[in-house]
Amino acid sequence: MDADPATVISVIKQMRAQGKGIVGMKILGQGDLRDKPAEAIRYALGTGVLDAFTIGAESQREQNNLIQRVAAA
Repeated sequence: MDADPATVISVIKQMRAQGKGIVGMKILGQGDLRDKPAEAIRYALGTGVLDAFTIGAESQREQNNLIQRVAAA
């Protein structure tokens, strides 16, 4: 993000109020949160501002794990 989370979420809420769709990118923080996927996913979904998001994986096993975590969140 280009600013602290509270500032970014405030701007995104304004964008949504104007009818914009919001896509979250790099939910795992460019890999920085790779060891905390459940926490990162819960946070992203908990913001209530995303219409969709991207999330990357380096293997089929990791992708399957992320799919399960998204479903659980």
